[in-house]
Amino acid sequence: MPGIFGGAGVAPDICAALRTDFATTYGASEAMRVGGGMLGGHAFGARSALHVAPAGEHVAVDGELSIYALAARFAAGAASLYRWRAGDLELDPACKGNVVAVDPRSGAWHLATEWTGSFPLYYAVVRGGLVFSSRLRPLARLLGASPDLLGVLEVVERYSTLGGRTQFADIRRLLPGQVLRWEPGGRLALRETSGFWAGGRDADGADRDAVARAWSALGDAVRRSLPGPGRHAVMMSGGWDSRTLFAAMLGQLGAERLLAYTHGDLQSRELGLVARICDWASVALHREPLGDALYDLDALERGFARTENVMFPHWHRAGNVLAAAGVESVSAGVYGEVLGGHYGPAMVLGGRRKIAAVAAGLLGRSVGTRNGQRAARDLLLARRVAKPWYLAPAAWDGVPDPPASLNGDIEAALDRLERRGVVTGDELVEAFVTEQRGTQYINAQILSCRAELDVTMPFTDRDLLALATRIPVRTKIHNTLNRDMLRRYVPALLRYPSSAALVPAGAPVVAQELTRFVRKQVDDGRWRLYFASRGRVPQPRLGWGNFEFLRDGRALRALADDLRADLWDRRAIADRITAATRLENRGSVHRLSFQLMRIYTVDLMVRSAGALAAAAATP
Repeated sequence: MPGIFGGAGVAPDICAALRTDFATTYGASEAMRVGGGMLGGHAFGARSALHVAPAGEHVAVDGELSIYALAARFAAGAASLYRWRAGDLELDPACKGNVVAVDPRSGAWHLATEWTGSFPLYYAVVRGGLVFSSRLRPLARLLGASPDLLGVLEVVERYSTLGGRTQFADIRRLLPGQVLRWEPGGRLALRETSGFWAGGRDADGADRDAVARAWSALGDAVRRSLPGPGRHAVMMSGGWDSRTLFAAMLGQLGAERLLAYTHGDLQSRELGLVARICDWASVALHREPLGDALYDLDALERGFARTENVMFPHWHRAGNVLAAAGVESVSAGVYGEVLGGHYGPAMVLGGRRKIAAVAAGLLGRSVGTRNGQRAARDLLLARRVAKPWYLAPAAWDGVPDPPASLNGDIEAALDRLERRGVVTGDELVEAFVTEQRGTQYINAQILSCRAELDVTMPFTDRDLLALATRIPVRTKIHNTLNRDMLRRYVPALLRYPSSAALVPAGAPVVAQELTRFVRKQVDDGRWRLYFASRGRVPQPRLGWGNFEFLRDGRALRALADDLRADLWDRRAIADRITAATRLENRGSVHRLSFQLMRIYTVDLMVRSAGALAAAAATP
């Protein structure tokens, strides 16, 4: 995975240790001594992470494929990467990633992340000096940092940390749109720049041909994300986000420059739908099966060393396969959930309440009314926080007042959004879910591919996302806008059902939802027969995610046996694996595997903290 690292006002051994870690992981890295510190980075192929700006600033970049070409043009004086306003750095809207710039005039170091925060950037203060890295574990090892047990709980239970917290004490993550300024002498300032969801919905203007505006913005986003020639891959499923992105990439690149990739049960209905779509478009398709090899411990450790997550091992495999295929980059529909209206109140609800929230949104009702912010907070705050079954009692006891601590982080995150100018309850929920779960968890899918090749994320384009955050829920909820875009511009794609429904995707929303309900009933019934017959009746093959190869428990037990941190109740984990893998218990190995991968991700992160602590103690 490409990345950047460095430090200022700290002992040279600290920066040298960071550079050694990056070189060990990637086999190479760039670095330069500048401004009383070191600035370093890594990029794939002939691309460079380090540049010198026309005005003399030394610059490091990390992000999607487009940022490297943009930075090179910026260094040549032919494009804008950022600008200065009253001595503060402001990223250009076309900049999709992180930038570190050292100002030779003031000696200040500026660390900036674009408005989605899709690419992580961590920092810590060491006796007044600053160290930073795109990867968290090297910083933690270097500083001998102790695990932050609340951060651990947030990752495993809520899929993301809140308010800049990480799994380690005293190491922070820059949040979407934040710019950190460090000045010689140790003065530190943090500034917010994001304008997403600020100022309210464009209630009057957003409905005026939102279809044309969104389609045009998506096409522009694809062009900006995929500069230059070459072949590009797109991750495909039977869902709306990948289908909409596929349509836009097909229109901008043409079929010959596209490779579609899908993984899962090769005999499933969903992968069959993907194949039919690719056949219609004359786009080559690679179908990758799932299997035990995804959970090879050595492969997981290698992938983690670069991407710092193993939550989605099948996406790591995708990166390996696509890199071998020689594509320039891989794209996915991450952040398309905002355009599809999925990150509103219905996302944080379940069961009948979720159905009611979707119905209310389709009818134009929401929590974005009087007292909407209070209603949104009620949806998001944790009502009950009990000790998770997998956590050791001592680790749980180390979290001070878990309900209050967790809700304190949630309140702080919501306060930050309200200070930005987020007005209604709908916006508050959508912004919170997007910047927490979307940025840190769902994005981990495409970032898993980044262990081996560059990624592109068109739905994170600032202009497109700014439009998507202004469009009212009633216009986009439940992929209403996606459906209308395809109906107008690529109607042939509506002939094929989505993975969740049984009628063509162009059918009315009511028909879509009715068949979604029928599909779920059929799915549940087939699973009941599968368990009741002890596997003699085949399991349903509707969706891509057939993880029944884990039913023998070998891969899951190997993961559990390799856990090393003193955070886990190993007996409880072993018992849960035994219970879930027995057919008579009707356990979901799919659900358990996803939870174990979050646990294993945290374990890999914290197990070796302190290994490089001596470097931080160098005078």
